[in-house]
Amino acid sequence: MRIYQVSDCHLQTGNTEASANLVRALQHIEGNGDGAILLLTGDLVCNPSVDVYEHFREIIETHVSISEIYAIAGNHDDFEMMKAVFKSSRIMVKKTVKLAIGCRLIFVDSSQKPLTNMPLGSGRVSNKDLSLLKKWSRKTPSIVVVHHPVVDVGTEWFTQIGIENKAAVVRAIHHHTLSVISGHAHSFFKVPVKEGISQVVCPATCYGFDHANPCYERIEEIGIMYYGIERVGETFDVQESIIPINC
Repeated sequence: MRIYQVSDCHLQTGNTEASANLVRALQHIEGNGDGAILLLTGDLVCNPSVDVYEHFREIIETHVSISEIYAIAGNHDDFEMMKAVFKSSRIMVKKTVKLAIGCRLIFVDSSQKPLTNMPLGSGRVSNKDLSLLKKWSRKTPSIVVVHHPVVDVGTEWFTQIGIENKAAVVRAIHHHTLSVISGHAHSFFKVPVKEGISQVVCPATCYGFDHANPCYERIEEIGIMYYGIERVGETFDVQESIIPINC
């Protein structure tokens, strides 16, 4: 089974470059994506409005024919607005999906506002979503899909805008979880969450972050992720690769 991940598109009115980058990413997927699943992992737009979400939806539906497309919200998104605009399109907003291969996708919403005074860009996972994550990740080997990384990655300023209750999220993830995939960092990372479970962070399609720089700096490195999943007896093997889109 093949899965593509597109993250942090940050579409906004008047920003033709962000739209063009997204189109290029989708064109690559369309050329190679027969039978694949497409995950849209948050910060799909920069400043939420119905018009911008409609523009995003139009780009997706025009440039890829994949039937299974799932979206989650990021800190820049408006979850309810996004869900309403995507209704009746091929872009689905769900809590979980059982895949034909036998494993499960669990979609965790980290776009909730923190309860404490954290910097803009931070998020929180609701108690309800924590309970569902705990329940579903124990039932079936799963891939957890969440916008914010569940463990710290990147430069110091970036670690300050993570999930407020990330320790609770990690505790809720069962040990037979296959992988955690996220966005938010505008750069690729692969780091351990707990024994046997890796967190894979997808680059952005809009612009990258230079995590070697202690100060905020945008860079031109952008891309998407590809995941190949194979069933091996009673277990699953997940292999990931980065696909640059600015070459």
